[in-house]
Formats: sequence, structure tokens, C-alpha cells
Amino acid sequence: MKTVVGPLCAAVSWLFVAGSGIGMAQGQAVDPPAAVPVANANPLADLLTMAYHPKGTGPGAVRLAGSSTMQQAAAHWAHGFHRLHPDVECSIESGSSEGGWKSLVEGKADIALMSRPVTEAEKAEWEKQNAKKLVVVVAAFDRLVWIVHPSNPITELPWSPETGILRPASQDATATADSLAATHWDRLNGSDAWKDVAIHVHGRGLGSGTRWHMDRLLAGATSCQLAIAEHKTEAELAEAVAADKGGLGLVGDEHAHWPGVKRLPLLIPANAAPLADAVVGSDRTPDCRPLFLAVAVPKDGSMPPQLQEFMEYVLSYSGQLDVAKDGLLPLARSEIHAQKDLLGWSMAR
Repeated sequence: MKTVVGPLCAAVSWLFVAGSGIGMAQGQAVDPPAAVPVANANPLADLLTMAYHPKGTGPGAVRLAGSSTMQQAAAHWAHGFHRLHPDVECSIESGSSEGGWKSLVEGKADIALMSRPVTEAEKAEWEKQNAKKLVVVVAAFDRLVWIVHPSNPITELPWSPETGILRPASQDATATADSLAATHWDRLNGSDAWKDVAIHVHGRGLGSGTRWHMDRLLAGATSCQLAIAEHKTEAELAEAVAADKGGLGLVGDEHAHWPGVKRLPLLIPANAAPLADAVVGSDRTPDCRPLFLAVAVPKDGSMPPQLQEFMEYVLSYSGQLDVAKDGLLPLARSEIHAQKDLLGWSMAR
């Protein structure tokens, strides 16, 4: 589905309240609005000096395709960018991370919206078939939340990179990985009354970034042996868990408040080893899912002007304000610096 750029609005409790508004004339800096203190801490406060300074691009297009999780944020980016660069047409093809990657490889998109990392196999295939260089940066984070049926007495899910949540650590040195796999809820919630209640995992389809992260969090370094009931949307997934006493699902934070489900935090050991694919410049916990932009650039690193301006917009205060409007988590200042380094852009710290 292709999205038409148009006015959008959303609210988050800690967003800045604009006084006189944001300047929109092309060629002028887009300065952050004056801040009005609010009750909750504002994660954008450290980005106030990272204004977007538009430069002329001439006519052109920016084509985005991929993850439905990122569709609304991408629409905010496209709308804000188009107001500053009216000669640049922005289009968004919504689908899945898999579909966005395919569009980028086939040259049908300039930027792939991906809610999972690009795999090593995909990178290797890219190097074989494409004359351009692949650059993948993080544009935002999305907090993922485990949900269960409200009658389940469990209050948290212990997790580690090695065992995931279905293979809790054992003091028995002779136990095998398969014998440790939790298949019934008593192994996780400690209640003998739940020993006959099987764990029913509900997830998104295989092309979804949410599913990619769920598989990793479920079983850690091993593979999940449980069948996974697939759902087209997170709303359908949440409804299914609400109706299933043995249900376990992973959704974005907004769907964790769905009526009839109970949200669970991950219990992460203090000495847990960092994940192999941890985001450069970030120390966020594994339940914060990075949302990526994959972009193809010439080998010399020079992007078409409209594409470079779009990426600069996303990695500015304005672009991160757009992220927050969608209820996603903006990047920290250090994370933005790390992404710009990946793009080969030098900037003052």
C-alpha cells in the first residue's frame, strides 16, 4: 500500500509544546520550538541543538518501502521533509521488513524500512550483486513487551542471551538444552497449578521484524521448539493472547495495553553479555527494538542530494520529534552521532 504524504498528528505526553511554531521556509534552519516543562522527562531535551538546516536539492524523489511498524513515522518524516523541499516527491510503500529489503535490492526503493537487522547473508548477497555500498543506520527504537493472559500468576520473564526465556538456567550440569526447554507454564511461573497448561506462543509472520526479535528472545542462542501461531497484525495477536489462558506473545508497547492482556517485564541479569548485533553507540536493553533505514549509496559514499537531505532530516531534532509523535523512542544524542559516523558524516560533538 502506497501512502500519500499529508498532514498528520499524534500526541505523546512529554512532547514539547510549540509556542510560535517551527520555521518552514526552505533554506532556513528548522529550530526546535520553545520548551514548556511537562511532568514526564523529555528524551528529546538533549537534542535541542541538533536542528535541521535545509539545503537546496532540486527536483527529485525519495522512495521508502518496508516495515508496517515504521509506516507512520515514515509518513511524518515524508510530510515534514516535503514541506521543506516541495520539489522532492516522497512515497512510502508499506508492507514488511522482508518486502522493503526486496524493494531496495531490486532498485524499487531508495530506503528500506526495517524493524530487524540486515542479516549477514543479505549483506553478502548484496555485495555480490550490487555496485552500490549498503549503509544501515538506526532511526528510532520501539519498546517490545511480552504479554500473557491476565490469569497467569507470572510477574516477570527471566532472560539471558544464551538461554532466552524458554530455557531457564539449571543447576544440573548433566541437563541438555532440550530437556531445559520450557513447554508448560509451571516452568516459568513456578505454580504447580499450571503444570498442565501448555505455553502457546503467538507471533507475527516470518517476514515481520517483530517475529525476528521474538524468535531471538524466546530461545536465545538455540532454536525455539514450540509451534508459533501466526497473526497478520499485532492487534489480532493481542486479541488471541487475551482469549488463550496459555498464551504468550510479543507486541509493540502500544498493543501491550490491549484489554484482557497482562504485560511482563524482562528480567535481565546484570552481567549479561551484550548481544552480537547490538546497535553501535547504544547500550539499550534487548526489549528495545532498533528500527533501521537501509540505504544504497555509491561506492565513493556520495548520496543524491535529496537522499542525503532526507537522512539528515531523520537524524535531526525535527526527525526525532516525528519519531516521538508516532509513540516510538527517539535516538539519544550519542546514538545519532554513531549513525552519522556510519554514514561517513563528520560533525561537531
